[in-house]
Amino acid sequence: MSRWRWRGNIALLGVALAFVLFPVLPNDDVVNSDWPAFATGARLIVSDPSHLYDLKVQQRVESDVTGGRVLVTLGIQGILPFLAPAWVALLAVPFEALGTDLGGRLWILFGLACLVGGLYLATRPRPTTVILPAFASVPTALMMLNAQLDGIVALGIGGAIALWSRPYLAGLALGLTLMKPQLVLPLGLGLILARRWMVLAGWATAGVALLASTLLLDPHWVFDWLGQIRSTVQTGAREVNLAHFAIYLPPALQTLGLVGLTLLALSGGLVLAARRYRDFNAAAAILVIGGVVASPHALPSDLVLVAVGLAIWGESGWIDWLALSVVALVAALAPPPIPAAAGLALMLWLTLRISLYRRGPVPASAR
Repeated sequence: MSRWRWRGNIALLGVALAFVLFPVLPNDDVVNSDWPAFATGARLIVSDPSHLYDLKVQQRVESDVTGGRVLVTLGIQGILPFLAPAWVALLAVPFEALGTDLGGRLWILFGLACLVGGLYLATRPRPTTVILPAFASVPTALMMLNAQLDGIVALGIGGAIALWSRPYLAGLALGLTLMKPQLVLPLGLGLILARRWMVLAGWATAGVALLASTLLLDPHWVFDWLGQIRSTVQTGAREVNLAHFAIYLPPALQTLGLVGLTLLALSGGLVLAARRYRDFNAAAAILVIGGVVASPHALPSDLVLVAVGLAIWGESGWIDWLALSVVALVAALAPPPIPAAAGLALMLWLTLRISLYRRGPVPASAR
């Protein structure tokens, strides 16, 4: 390893350590993250599951979670609502039982640990240091500050790659991606087109298990959830997905535009991935990154999956990592529609680069 690369890894390790330490510091305020929404869901799934997606009930419970504090982040009807699948609320129950502050900090650390695990599994048998640029990036910081679930999705993807020689088990690992199912649409379609039936069977098994565990608590939650998820599409949200531009259409055309743009992003990602079907890492990276583009709802913190995609590919350079962090920072701070424009430009560039990339001849000295 060259001296400069060694120094770079030390610097990245320092940033990664800072990310891990930040949630345990007293200045980290978990109330101004997405944790109150997850904690609200956790309380309701235990005490009143039939009203899990009732925003009026959520408002009362979330006020109790935050101690009456008003959230700074953009919300809906004055709160940051719980709009995730019901099994996310079940996952949050043991964390919420520890209290808003301690539970939120452990929730964040759990997400970071899942991200590390996912990156490690996705990049084996390469040296462990290859995960540092992905973990020590601005998208990871955004995921941490927002207490988001992308680390669990990354663990599911990494676990599936590590278990790829055992297709059914790989599919079971993909069950973790159902914490944010909107981010893996191209991956699902890619598996169907590739006719990976055993992987799909394992994924379906995991989905049925998650669904059954929550339907026992409330058989109607799926319909309530589907009725509320449309409220995630907001004019003022900092989205980074293509479908976000549907909100600028006349109201009568917004639903059609959302579906059309999502299908356009899906088809584009699948075409680019198909060009590299002989290169597993390249095709998988395009499908993972394309999942953010094609998602009906994706925020700057979801760009951490772009980092996962680059890590899977394994051919990215420092310019790719720098561009990802700069764009993530712009997406987190700039007003709409700049985040969507910047995020889409980055992801289009990266997916095209991966799709068109051809590894040069290996020098004789390196063989």
